[in-house]
Amino acid sequence: MNPGELRARLRALPKVELHRHLEGALRLDSLWEFHQSAQASLHASREALEAAVVIPAGEPPGFRTFLARFAALRFRYGTIADLERVGREAVADAASDGIVAYELRFAPLFWAWRARDMPPMDSLADLPLPPFEAVEAATEALMRGAFAEAARRGVLVSCTVALNRQVPAAANALQTKLLERPLGAKLTAVDVCGDEACPLEGVAEFLEAWRRAGRGVTLHAGEDPGGPGAANVREALERFGAVRIGHGVRAAEDPAVVRLLKDRGATLEICPTSNVQTGAAASFEAHPLKALHEAGVRVTVNSDDPTISAVDLTEEYARAHERCGVPLVALREMAIQAARASFFPEAERAELTKRIAAAWDAFLLEP
Repeated sequence: MNPGELRARLRALPKVELHRHLEGALRLDSLWEFHQSAQASLHASREALEAAVVIPAGEPPGFRTFLARFAALRFRYGTIADLERVGREAVADAASDGIVAYELRFAPLFWAWRARDMPPMDSLADLPLPPFEAVEAATEALMRGAFAEAARRGVLVSCTVALNRQVPAAANALQTKLLERPLGAKLTAVDVCGDEACPLEGVAEFLEAWRRAGRGVTLHAGEDPGGPGAANVREALERFGAVRIGHGVRAAEDPAVVRLLKDRGATLEICPTSNVQTGAAASFEAHPLKALHEAGVRVTVNSDDPTISAVDLTEEYARAHERCGVPLVALREMAIQAARASFFPEAERAELTKRIAAAWDAFLLEP
């Protein structure tokens, strides 16, 4: 099967996306339009915006340089209507990639900030706090757009709120307050992202609030090539009750943590392209995706930030097979695991698992 045929057939398969940040999945054309209407002085041209946001092929890897791409996205998008549009476009783009179940992961606080004239910040520690009403309105707009497009395209969508290690406690408290509002019923999970150099202790009380509310818990850990690595994965599992780990690739460095992942049945949300771009994996060929799977760890393939990484989920699957050495039969198991590990209701999850398995079985039987 030639590369083009492989990608066409992979794109046609129904897929589940567990780990895709909304901020890193925005259409460049939409970003440029928002930029021109709200803050036209930040980037000199659309090409300049693209150069600031998208990682080009061959750029040296680096975790801090990867995170710095998000700074280029931090300008005012304009109106609540713009945020509703963002939600619609995110689901439409996922559907065009063959994604039939999409966990929409976003930080309500940042979107509220983008919909208002807020002062600039030098770091996330200086993040200005909008009023709670603005956070709620931004969240409603994103969800309204996403769920409307999902209904139109027949895509399952759930919402994961992303807390952040780097922001003040008051910022994470503001997002956790959403649980008290009617829309909180549609927020099915919580994540913590950001620089792993910042301890998770700062968000512990908020994680506990989400857990008490019966929400799924997935935490970024074991991604930073310069951080504690496998120790952070252990911490996320043992101290903070994560059932899924965002990335977690450096768990492969410690056999004891690999056994812990296996014994607990925790799922890794692995994103091969961004892992290479950050330096968490030295190359696709050296990526531990295949080894972790063979060790019995539940692994899935995801796209992380499609716009920043210039990739989609279909391409991630193709690279996992062609460059990471994952056999197609093992890729089938990873695709099924994504359905099983999703935070959708049990009945939807079971039906989704059957659908993914049947489609892959047919795919593998094709000549």
